[in-house]
Amino acid sequence: MESGDYLHEGLINENARSRSRMTLVRKVVAEVIATYLLVFATCGAAALNGVDESKVPKLGASIVGGLIVLVMIYAVGHISGAHMNPAVSIAFASVRFLPWIHVSLN
Repeated sequence: MESGDYLHEGLINENARSRSRMTLVRKVVAEVIATYLLVFATCGAAALNGVDESKVPKLGASIVGGLIVLVMIYAVGHISGAHMNPAVSIAFASVRFLPWIHVSLN
């Protein structure tokens, strides 16, 4: 192997590491957005229900949580798997479906 081959191989490895870091950053950003919207929509519906039940009935406040989870699965599921619940991430990591580094960031 010539010295130029080692340089080329090093560039390929660095490029793969850079792509891996970007993928992790995309997953973290997707999870942050999904979790924020889940908390915002669910707590907002519950707060509106508490102030005036004629605006958002109890059934509507409960349905909001399920619908926002559904929307976030479709919106960010292809990027990060939509693990908005840390228990799901821990369970997947314990059976080795998900790397532990991703659990610490979710």
